[in-house]
Amino acid sequence: MRMARTTVDIDERALARAAVGTDGLSTTVNAALREVGRRRALASFDVLRDIDGSLAEIEANRQDRQSG
Repeated sequence: MRMARTTVDIDERALARAAVGTDGLSTTVNAALREVGRRRALASFDVLRDIDGSLAEIEANRQDRQSG
């Protein structure tokens, strides 16, 4: 996994709320970023398009969403 080092201002109260089950600032921020990505992927999930089709069609649709 590629990592970038940067400086950001962090809302400490938001960090404390997001730190459930994580250990440290970097772990919490990375977990939060992955969660945002997961939610975006779920928001774009179209049951008819993603489920109602052949396996090749489903994979093609996934690749289209990821590249777009």
